[in-house]
Amino acid sequence: MRKIGLIMNILMGVSLSFALSLCGLVFSGHFAIKAWLLSFALSTVLSLLIGFCLPVHKIGCSLCEKLGLKERTLPFHCVDSLISDLFYTPLITLLMVALSFFGAHRSIEQTIANGASAESLPQIQFLPMFLHSLLVSLVLGYLLIFILQPLYLKILLAKTH
Repeated sequence: MRKIGLIMNILMGVSLSFALSLCGLVFSGHFAIKAWLLSFALSTVLSLLIGFCLPVHKIGCSLCEKLGLKERTLPFHCVDSLISDLFYTPLITLLMVALSFFGAHRSIEQTIANGASAESLPQIQFLPMFLHSLLVSLVLGYLLIFILQPLYLKILLAKTH
């Protein structure tokens, strides 16, 4: 079971990172392969660290048990997916938005250095950028976890038997 948990952590971390980094850049309107690869790589590392350092599944199961939910039921899976989403998605989104925010500021500074007027350039604020991205990412993250987690588990259990 430990091996399945390890593989699940890797599969879910890579899947979430892939989708969230792709979604974030597409919604920003400034998609670039280099930016996506950097975002994907960093968010994958962060996802794996979260999965290896925090007992997310145990926390989810414990909360479901306290709520009186039976394992392998839809309500259990809904709550467990929400707990996982609340651990992973905000941290990954914060990292990706910070990368975009600082990248945008670098571009603005370069444009100003090349002679553009600072007043003519867009003013980018971190909090609105983060909150919008977080909302979209929480929904997408929840759906991905809800769909992929049982699918990956089913595949892994089939391969071990």
